Amino acid sequence: MDVESTIHRAEVFTERTVEYAVDTANDDRIGVVLERFEGSAYLRPPDGGVEWATPPEALRHPSAAELVRARVFDTPVEGRRRR
Repeated sequence: MDVESTIHRAEVFTERTVEYAVDTANDDRIGVVLERFEGSAYLRPPDGGVEWATPPEALRHPSAAELVRARVFDTPVEGRRRR
């Protein structure tokens, strides 16, 4: 394997977009969709934690307000600057 193909694969891997969904079967929990497999969708809380499974038909797109709340956990915060 050459260096160019290794670099290309690394770039492809890091360009993954995050998909948020609301699980209507579990009290409208917001989660990050990890995988869809054989009639189940696997999600985890935006701030990390234990993943859970739900039927794909129980998922809906989050509203704008729900999306903002979920993204708070995934957004890096700049540290304080010393004067």
